[in-house]
Amino acid sequence: MKILVCSDSHNRSITKLPLDDYEFIIHCGDILESDLDYFKLYPNLYYVRGNCDYSDYQLYKIVNIANKSYFIIHSHLHNTKYTYEDLINNTKDKYDFVLFGHTHKQVCFKIGNTIYINPGAYKNGEYAYIEDDIIYLIQNNKAKK
Repeated sequence: MKILVCSDSHNRSITKLPLDDYEFIIHCGDILESDLDYFKLYPNLYYVRGNCDYSDYQLYKIVNIANKSYFIIHSHLHNTKYTYEDLINNTKDKYDFVLFGHTHKQVCFKIGNTIYINPGAYKNGEYAYIEDDIIYLIQNNKAKK
């Protein structure tokens, strides 16, 4: 199974990615508004509202995929530009994965039983995907495990 994780696309459309290669697509907020109509074509696409989004979609979502729980959030309400402490305190050991955006900094770390992934800013060519429990961070079309 292959899960695309992206965030902070702002003025860059994620439709440039080969979306059909992924069984699930997750966007952690700050979405190019014109992508929302395109998103309707993908029943396994989940997204949340970022601080630059002006629509009324949800601030966070909890999704279960293949017996794993994914907490999806933009994280601007958790002050993550400065520290991950509030986000970690509210999510650690409650979910298998916490997928978040906002900082435009690509990170992947594990605290307790929870894996935290910020795919970076798609507007800068950064995103991530999860395939068979391996996390790939992509920067300018180059993968890092």
